[in-house]
Amino acid sequence: MTTDATDVSLSGETAKATVAKFTMALSGFVGTVLFARLLGPVSFGGFYLLLGVVKIADRPIHGWTIAAKKRFSEHRVRDEAVVGSQAVFIAVWLVVIGVGSLTFSEELRDYTGLVAAPVLFLVLLASEPLYEPFEKLLQGRGQIGVATWIDTLRSYLTLPLQLGFVLTGFGVAGMVYGLAGATVLSIPVVLYFLRTPPELPSYSLLRSLWEYAKYSIPSSFFGTIYDRFDVLLLGLLLTPAAAGYYEVAAKLTLPAVFVGSTAASGLMARVSANRSKGKEVADDVTNTLAFTSVLAIPIFFGALAIPTSLIITVYGSEYAPAATLLVGIAGYRLLKSQNAPLTQTVNGLDNPEMTMRISAIALTVNIVVGVVLVLRVGPVGVVLATLLAEVIRYLWLAVVVRRSIPNVKLLPSTLIEQIGAGFLMFLIVSVTHGYLPVRSWTDLSLLLLVGASTYGFALLAISTRLRHTIGSVLRGSRIEQFVPRPILKW
Repeated sequence: MTTDATDVSLSGETAKATVAKFTMALSGFVGTVLFARLLGPVSFGGFYLLLGVVKIADRPIHGWTIAAKKRFSEHRVRDEAVVGSQAVFIAVWLVVIGVGSLTFSEELRDYTGLVAAPVLFLVLLASEPLYEPFEKLLQGRGQIGVATWIDTLRSYLTLPLQLGFVLTGFGVAGMVYGLAGATVLSIPVVLYFLRTPPELPSYSLLRSLWEYAKYSIPSSFFGTIYDRFDVLLLGLLLTPAAAGYYEVAAKLTLPAVFVGSTAASGLMARVSANRSKGKEVADDVTNTLAFTSVLAIPIFFGALAIPTSLIITVYGSEYAPAATLLVGIAGYRLLKSQNAPLTQTVNGLDNPEMTMRISAIALTVNIVVGVVLVLRVGPVGVVLATLLAEVIRYLWLAVVVRRSIPNVKLLPSTLIEQIGAGFLMFLIVSVTHGYLPVRSWTDLSLLLLVGASTYGFALLAISTRLRHTIGSVLRGSRIEQFVPRPILKW
């Protein structure tokens, strides 16, 4: 019986979660292409502007969830009381934000360009926070594979629901109704696998959660505004269409963070559980950093080699301006693939105030430099500002982690080998592209195949550790490991 994150294999859970992420990405990619073409840049961008506002409004819930996940991962805390604290906080905050949102309905319409924005905002706000907090508790138990597969199920429910609503005349509102409907349908599945009935939390538990949440809530605000700031700023200073261009470029590079985000989710719980037992964590952090950018590196070099061909072939010539954003966003994803595990390591070390401080500084740099550069050079300015802020975040996190875990290796040899293989891929794809102009999906697929093959074979040839790791995962992976099963807690 699994009791905490140390009883599961981090590499195995990451592998299962990464497979789920790719399965989910297929649905998301198809949906992005369909809705970008059906709705056009203005409405498509308006939906993501609205979603960005919702993600900011529910940050207190997310911050409290991070605190609950931390306590949930500790062997001395009663799980049922943590689940109960989640339910209480969600209910209180939804009432507060629901009343407050009515005051700013006109501003919401003006910002997103959507007439029905206030209603759509409430629909999303009532559904999203009911799902994510309990999914995070599964991650706190180390079950990142199960949690990600449930999210994949939600994605595959979302696409047909959204498409049905959009095609029946609901327009951009159909994307909201489809997402909300799929989220509500997925909640019972999360609760089934969680198998932990809630109970009223004690005052001491609430106080313990608040000691963490008073930092994780502001940190969540800063982090989300930071993640969504590019789109929010483009919508504020330029147009919803500019936000649409950014969003399609961001979608193309999203797989870059699959391994990093899934591994980071499990790493936080594992570091927390091991530290609560007085065990060493350096190897877990080093191993995660070694492989967390294995997808981000080839995606960055691929975007650097053929940005315009990628954008136009996938989304159409209407989205050609997004090509100038693609390389910068891919670079940001690469840095983030390293920053995510470092951030979750700091959280797992029970140091949320440091995460909050770093997020606040990174956001400040992003805002100040972003506004200046957008006004001077246009949409690409916000990407350059984000890159600068992400570099600052990485350097600061690296110092904090090294001081807390002296034996950790921040630049493992496997990571350097991946960068070398990625650069070789860039050279070969660039030369091939000179002889093979992209005029169709077939041409693009051939170039992508050349790039992926070059990167994969080069990396396997030079990295002994990668070959060993792949062999270990395959030897330890049975079919049933990729099938989520509930873990009984009583």
